[in-house]
Amino acid sequence: MSAVHSSDTVSSAELLRGIDLNLIVLFDVLARERSVTAAAERVGVTQSAMSHALRRLRELFGDPLLVRGRSGMVLTPRAEALVVPLRSGLVTLGRALAQPSGFEARSSRRAFSIASPDLFDVLAIPLLLERMRKEAPGVDISIAPVDSRWLADRLETGELDVAVIPQAKDARAVVPEVAAPGLVRRMLLRDQHSCLIRRGHPAIRTWRTKAGQKSAPLTLEAYVALDHLLISPTGQGPGLIDRLLEQRGLTRRIALRIPHFYSALEILARSDLILTAPSALERVARSDHELIAFAPPLQVPGHTLNLIWHERFTLDPGHAWLRDILAGCAQAAQLPGTARARKGRS
Repeated sequence: MSAVHSSDTVSSAELLRGIDLNLIVLFDVLARERSVTAAAERVGVTQSAMSHALRRLRELFGDPLLVRGRSGMVLTPRAEALVVPLRSGLVTLGRALAQPSGFEARSSRRAFSIASPDLFDVLAIPLLLERMRKEAPGVDISIAPVDSRWLADRLETGELDVAVIPQAKDARAVVPEVAAPGLVRRMLLRDQHSCLIRRGHPAIRTWRTKAGQKSAPLTLEAYVALDHLLISPTGQGPGLIDRLLEQRGLTRRIALRIPHFYSALEILARSDLILTAPSALERVARSDHELIAFAPPLQVPGHTLNLIWHERFTLDPGHAWLRDILAGCAQAAQLPGTARARKGRS
């Protein structure tokens, strides 16, 4: 019987004495790469050596772990169940060895990983880098896209330190969020929504009265009739606005879906699309984009921008420092809360 199948009465220390812990590191690489060849290249060993390690892992856990699927190697259910706890242990061990005496920002060489939307990146990350240059010159930052499918697991294992995600005030509205045991939230800021459209768009001709004064923004019917741009990180699914329109028995045409906020500005400036997005996006637009912003012609619930992490790291001094400095940068950037939708601004 292998070590991992021993009786529950066996202590952790006794169990670990019978295991080559380097195999756990190799298992983590194999689980990430789903390929013996790629895993061998990643750690700098021969394919034969990695194949031998996989055989030992299969013997250790009494399971095939990696099997062939339609599009390559896939993890067995046993391997899937091992990924989070083993990766979490490796991250914790690595941090304990790297930071034996706590966290001192000015002398630290620690690296942090943040998942955040590109709108937050453009507005807040430059301020974060400036703060770090002064307070923690040796600390490195890695930015990753927000992928809600794996976010909870990556926060639990420590692959990601924190994530920045929006949450609708209206619980019925569909806004990306992560709900999983052990996750902690800290509200950064609040925001509303604005519509953005290019100056010169055919629809804005209806905004002028005979006296040359601006009329009210688009009616709901005119708004629905336009071609819309949707920010969708996954490229799928309806957006918040679609759900709100559905409640009124209305639908709109999504002519284009893109994953990033910032690129949407360039597209809007050179097309006849309309975008309904967080009002903070107005702050990113350049003068040469020549965009007009106005309040949506339907009531859209406000939303908050939240910082999320796993409770395992709440008391980690370095982690706490990162959370505080991110919150300060978000406030300094005057993100949501000051960028309000403005009617007919040109």
